[in-house]
Amino acid sequence: MRCLSLSFRGRVTMASVRGNTRPNSRFQRKLERTAYLFIAPAAILLIIFNVIPLFASFWVSLQNMGVDLGKAKFVGFDNFVRAFHDRRLLQSVEISLKYTAIEVPLQMIIGVALSALLAKNTFFNKLIRGIYFLPVVCSAVVVGVTWQLVLHSNIGIFTYWLKQMGFTNVNLLNSPSTALYVVVFVAIWKTFGISTIILVSAIQNIPDSLYEASSIDGAGKMSQFWYVTMPGIMPSFWFLLMTRLIGSLQMFDIVYTLTGGGPSRSTTTMVVYIYDTAFKSMNKTGYATAMSELLFGFIMIITVILYYIMNRTSDD
Repeated sequence: MRCLSLSFRGRVTMASVRGNTRPNSRFQRKLERTAYLFIAPAAILLIIFNVIPLFASFWVSLQNMGVDLGKAKFVGFDNFVRAFHDRRLLQSVEISLKYTAIEVPLQMIIGVALSALLAKNTFFNKLIRGIYFLPVVCSAVVVGVTWQLVLHSNIGIFTYWLKQMGFTNVNLLNSPSTALYVVVFVAIWKTFGISTIILVSAIQNIPDSLYEASSIDGAGKMSQFWYVTMPGIMPSFWFLLMTRLIGSLQMFDIVYTLTGGGPSRSTTTMVVYIYDTAFKSMNKTGYATAMSELLFGFIMIITVILYYIMNRTSDD
């Protein structure tokens, strides 16, 4: 009788479990359908404005057509072959890489240094963070035009100060030897606030117990920075490094408003050259699109490599 009762109870229990599973599974499917319904608008917009244009641009890169997309002539991969023999394109790639090699390390160093100094939530630190973040919310065109006026060789306030100090022939924006460095300075001035704020947030998420333990073990401020702060902010650091590399390789707006790609093409980055080819040379839209596809592939390769290194570092 005892065995029968246990068997009966077991059957009842299993039946109740099975009975509860079916409603739960139906409820789960309902939740999934609801979730898909919520993400559908974003997915549709992503497909319309990102996925479809991506494939359409590849089709355009195989054509010889003007900016009006009329009188298209299929040329296959001739535009890509032509790009590898274009001296101006190769020069613009060199300028873009030089710009990135200067801007990104300085951006990261400044962001890390300032975030370490401004991590504590004092009134002064909050005020400085707000001031540093102001250029981030400004339009890149406004920033470029403003600095163009400030550094103008005739009416610029900065040029006037330098002349008052005894410097002559100050022409920073119109000199091929200095124009690119001015663009780097303005780009860092505009964007270092976001790097600082993100890294400040990462530092504030590090447990205070780690600093207390290291202090008890005799670690100084510098040791705490290298062995506690830096490992704690590495995920945010890698994210910023990846995004800054992508942004630097696509630099356009500040360059175009400051120098227009000059003087003597010394600041003509790859995106500026693609823009000039597409909209100033009216019959080269297909060729310009092919160059943009090459830039897309180059950035994707760099992103994949950095993502792999980031995952390896986090695993270690």
